[in-house]
Amino acid sequence: MYNIINFVQAQSHDYKSQKSIYNIITGKKSHQTFFDAASQNLLSLYHSLPNLKYPSFERFSNDDSDFNEDCALITHPRYTYDSLINTFSAIQLLTQTVSNLNHHQNHFIPTSQHQFIQQRVKEVFTYIKIHNLHNDFKDELTQLFTTLYQQLGQTYLHYYLQGFEESMYTRQQVSLIENIPQHHLLELEYIELVSLLSLIEDNQNFKLLSKLIILPSLLNKTQLTLNGLTHGQSIETIQQQQNVKINTIEDHLLELFIKGYIHDYYSYFSEEDIETFSPYYATHRDERLRLFKEQFPNYSYFQIKLMIVGIERGDLVVT
Repeated sequence: MYNIINFVQAQSHDYKSQKSIYNIITGKKSHQTFFDAASQNLLSLYHSLPNLKYPSFERFSNDDSDFNEDCALITHPRYTYDSLINTFSAIQLLTQTVSNLNHHQNHFIPTSQHQFIQQRVKEVFTYIKIHNLHNDFKDELTQLFTTLYQQLGQTYLHYYLQGFEESMYTRQQVSLIENIPQHHLLELEYIELVSLLSLIEDNQNFKLLSKLIILPSLLNKTQLTLNGLTHGQSIETIQQQQNVKINTIEDHLLELFIKGYIHDYYSYFSEEDIETFSPYYATHRDERLRLFKEQFPNYSYFQIKLMIVGIERGDLVVT
């Protein structure tokens, strides 16, 4: 836990308050927190410690006795912690499903009761069944954990896979087997989850596993905005329907970009804009938004934020 808190504090901009850091790791549902996480490359640690109380956060922040120098945390710029967990849950359930049905066992308790995960796994399994891709799935799973082992020198997530007459381990059991404290094991599993998502994003090498990636959930009002965009409605129409200010809809749009639901950046600024902004941002990344606005007065705050999101996610690469 201390390593996560220490990492987030070291990664965050100097002017950010302790409260804003706390909001990221506990997963406050606010558009400011979404942007704080995305703009500081902390998205995959958003909601990583949801039960942490603020007094405990302060205590851990001032105590480095549990710091583990051997645990170098990493982040993923495109997925939240929940997305990492849910995607692996989908892999667990699909593995369990394929294994049991291959042994003609139709009755088993699913590893996940999450309705959305079950639906996604059902869709992917149906695709596998129709196209007879059972061996392809096994090959991808083998390739995934082989590559993780090559990259990290060890894997722990394989302990949590379950198949026909094969139960998964608990974290306590894995802790005893590997002789690693549970709180440290949690951090190592997080690192492996980040690496796993980075691998299966490659839908050429992981045609099946990439279909299991679960995007972060949206706030209710943001979902309404996405529904409107999906049906071809204009921003003005969506604003009128929701009876809100344009700033609110812009916040919804930022959330949709941050969480990977939309990617049409050039609907809101030009390629020339990002080519102008990007070099300056690269050398002033830790500055306040106000400085960027002063340097680029013709850009709205929404455009500046969106360019920052695109750069930090890796969606906008200036060559």
